[in-house]
This record gives sequence, structure tokens and C-alpha cells, in this order.
Amino acid sequence: MDSISQICDTSIDETLAALEQKIPRSPDDEQVQKDASEKVTRLRRWLEENCFDSVLITRRDNFAWLTVGGSSHVLRNTEFGAGNLLITPDHQYVLGYSMDVDRILEEEVPGQGYAGRSIHWYQGDPRMQALELGGKRIAADTALPGMEDCALSISRMHGGLTVLELNRLRWLAHKSALLLEAIAQWLRPRMTERNVGQMLLAVYALNGIELDVIIVGSDERLAKFRHAVPSDKQIERCVMFHPAARRWGLHANVNRFVSFGKPDLRFEKAHNAAVTIEAHVLGEMKAGNRFADILNKQKQWYAQYGYPEEWKLHFQGGTTGYLVGDASLCLTDARIENNTAFDWFITVNGIQVEELTILTPQGVEVASMGNKWQTIPVETAGGFISVPKMRIME
Repeated sequence: MDSISQICDTSIDETLAALEQKIPRSPDDEQVQKDASEKVTRLRRWLEENCFDSVLITRRDNFAWLTVGGSSHVLRNTEFGAGNLLITPDHQYVLGYSMDVDRILEEEVPGQGYAGRSIHWYQGDPRMQALELGGKRIAADTALPGMEDCALSISRMHGGLTVLELNRLRWLAHKSALLLEAIAQWLRPRMTERNVGQMLLAVYALNGIELDVIIVGSDERLAKFRHAVPSDKQIERCVMFHPAARRWGLHANVNRFVSFGKPDLRFEKAHNAAVTIEAHVLGEMKAGNRFADILNKQKQWYAQYGYPEEWKLHFQGGTTGYLVGDASLCLTDARIENNTAFDWFITVNGIQVEELTILTPQGVEVASMGNKWQTIPVETAGGFISVPKMRIME
């Protein structure tokens, strides 16, 4: 417990304090309600444009987006919540079982204009109330009888993050970077990967942050597995650790690599290539640029640095926010937009680099930079961009 307390104590700085002044603490804050109203307006415009009578929101990520940080879950191991939102042109409902609706109305969506509609546990699926309240043509974010599955269209409405959402993401990314800096100092050879994973869970939880993904891989497991979930293997020379952190429904995915002593030349070469490619990708982040064009340039950079096939072996990244990541955009004609968060996955021969980045009209922010982790400046089409180095611990 002492180690956990020490790590938590080192993860506070002026940047976080300044951001916290901009982030409301209550779900009935005027800023939250204003943003939530704008989301409902956006959905209603979409209903009209697509000739739907209503839309049912069942997924936890979409619930968080629509309510600007609200949580609908009781079970933690499912993507669906205990509260469902039905939006019509004139009404907003929370649909659920009798044991859930009142709490959600009071604690998750106060002041947002929702009315509760509940049934008892023995009366069936509460989502089916949408068939009575939602009109003839109902859209939903999952496949349900009598409704049209519009999951992809709804998730793509998450773009265009508000000022509040951007500040929450900046806080989450910077907090994550500070926690990872502190955890790196705690690492020692002969710890197991599972030890590191448990520390990540504990430290983030004590800071009010949940982890949707935990990757901890070391030594030969790095080269063997792209998704090295923690095992009982002892760390020998190097370790890579990656938490996908979530708070307010928003995600910050950050990756760090530590070598004990002089790094293996294979990993050092791969890491240098990965961070250089990452910086070049960030240099291409401009509103209007196509994701597909960036992917084509990634293929060229992988080849240029000696790894022509690596782009095939892992998702190459895309947007993030309420979704952990949408890596499918690089296979579409979609274009980059301002006020959007990004998570690019650059993987080379077992090395992965990953930062939470934000594009605003003022340019690219690498929001997941900490205070002490050394960086490498890389000259890109967008100017010099600094990205984290491999940390070498003697």
C-alpha cells in the first residue's frame, strides 16, 4: 500500500490543478447541461434527416456521450448499461428496470429533461418500451426487434468535442502520463507482468479512473504477442505497459517502454522507428486530410525505416473519445476534423507507441506528455514534434 500511496502522491502538478478549475464537479452543472442539450439537438437533427421517429441509446459509450459524462452501468463487464435513453422529436426518456431508473435520473442526468419509464424485473426487457413510446420507425445503437441498427452512424456523431470534453481529455491524458512516470520509477527486474498490471489497476482506481485495457509485456513476449496481456512471467531486461484509461466516459490510451540497462538492439531499433513514424503521423494531422491518405503514408514510412509489413499486423489508429478507438476510419473516405481526439497505434516488431493527441484550430496537442519523461524531437511535415523516448534505467 505504501508504494501505491507514494505513486499517487507524485501525480499532482500545476497543469492538473489548472484544468480542474475548468472541469465541473457536478452532473447538474450549467456547462454539462448546455453540452447535453446540444447533443440531443444533434440527435434530433439526425432523426429528421433520416426520417426516424426516435432513437434508442443502449450502449454505455453512447450514454456517456449523450449525457456528457453520465454512467449507465451496474454490471462492469458489458458494453450495455442498465439505463437506456429514448429520444423523440419532443420527449426524452430513461428506460430501465425499477431498481435503476430513479438513481440514473437523480445522479447521472439531473436537469437534462429526461422522464423515467420503468418496468419490474419480471416484466421483460425494458428497452422494448421504446416500441410503445418511440413511434413507427425507431433507430437503435444495437440490434433489437422492431428497431433499425444504426450503431455506426450514432458512434460517428461523437466527433466535434466540446470545450468541456477537451479539457476532461487533457486532464485524463496528463494525469495518466504522470501516473506512468511514477510507476516506471517503481519497476524492478524480476517483478512479474501481473504485478505491474495489478499496480496499474490499483493506482488508477485510487485516482477515480477505470482501465478498459491493460497490456504489460516483457522481453520475448513483446516480440511474440501484439496484445501481451499480463502474465506471470518475470521481467528481465525490458517491459512495455499500456493502460487504456477511462473517466467521464472518455478515453486516454498511453503507452510507455522501459529498459533495465542497455536495451536490446532489436528493440531499440524498432522503438526508434515507431516513435519516428508516430511523429510523422502527428505531423499530418490537419483538418480536411483523409485518414486513408495518412495510412498510405504510414505504409511508406514503415518501409523507409525497414519494416514494410508491420502496418498489416495491428490496427493503425484513428479517433478516440467515448469509444476506446475507431481504427476503421483509415479504410474509409473520412476526413480529419478539428476538436477531435486521436489514438494512433504504431507497432514495430513487438514495440508499440501510443499517445492521446488532440487537434484544435490552433494545432496538434500531445496531451499525454508528462513532466519528466524524456522526449525525441522529430522533424515532420507539420514542424518539429516531440514524442516520448524509451526510458533506460540503470
